[in-house]
Amino acid sequence: MTSAAPRVRTKTPFWAKALVALILITVIGAVAFFAGKFFGADEERTVQVVRSVEVEEQVILLTAGLADDIPLEREAFSIFDLFDLPGSERATDLRVDFDGKFGIEGGEVQIEQRGENAYLIRIPEFQYLGYDNPEFTVASERNGVLSWTTEEIDTLEAAEYALSDDAAQRHIDGFRPLLEQQAEQFYTRIVSGIDPEITLEFEFAG
Repeated sequence: MTSAAPRVRTKTPFWAKALVALILITVIGAVAFFAGKFFGADEERTVQVVRSVEVEEQVILLTAGLADDIPLEREAFSIFDLFDLPGSERATDLRVDFDGKFGIEGGEVQIEQRGENAYLIRIPEFQYLGYDNPEFTVASERNGVLSWTTEEIDTLEAAEYALSDDAAQRHIDGFRPLLEQQAEQFYTRIVSGIDPEITLEFEFAG
């Protein structure tokens, strides 16, 4: 009966173990580095996008030349509140030309990430942000022969009404499609400057 040959165990050299360990550490370190760099860059980009959109200043989206015709009347002179003096009435047609500015409050804009390269931007109510270059013209006057007895019409007060927020709402309603288009273009340009691959969705108040 022959006896089994003894098994010879080969011992892995220390340098080989050290080399394998070094390779594993290098691979793991490289993966961690690039993963951290990738996710860090993605987080940094998100911060840039949010900060670029959430500005505190007013954003003027549209400046438009406008004109309002305002008919003004002054009641006839009243004698002791008993009857009106015939021919003392006043009437004026006032025309106001001005450059109206429309836009939004930048601090009220909200942005929400919807995916890796997708964001939703919520646009607040459009607002009347003031005017430039106002010109007031009296188009016509219709005054009675005794109109000198009646207080003159305050055309400046009427002009200020034409430039007020209430009167401007009519223009906002008329310009709404254009204002929405301008808002989309404005924020798309900003975000595309950070990353042109980002897609935006817009939601408008009102």
